Amino acid sequence: MKALFIILIALGMSVSVYAQTYKPVTSKNKTYLATIKGLTYTYKNGVIALKNGGRYDLGTVSITATSKTDPELFGIALFEDGLDKGSELKAEVYFTTVKDAKTMEIPLNNIDQKNLVFAFDKAIRAQR
Repeated sequence: MKALFIILIALGMSVSVYAQTYKPVTSKNKTYLATIKGLTYTYKNGVIALKNGGRYDLGTVSITATSKTDPELFGIALFEDGLDKGSELKAEVYFTTVKDAKTMEIPLNNIDQKNLVFAFDKAIRAQR
């Protein structure tokens, strides 16, 4: 029984090491909070899947990615075509870095994905 418990803890620790971090929303703006309420997203292999379980159709949403280990890394996923309530869209994350005062795009295979930190950047309600 004790051995099973140790194995389960070891498995749990190995899974949690490879998980990205999703920052909570810190805004106090009630309109913004109502806009993003019900929005959920997940990241896997360079793609963010965004689900709109909220009360509003959305016009534009952007989600940013930073790295715990590389302060120069920046990623963004843009959902500019709108997202109706109850629907789901996927978008690629474009990663860039600054080298020698130049901004360069980075291929996904050069990204330390387990140390990424994701956060909502912008969410705007659709004009109907």
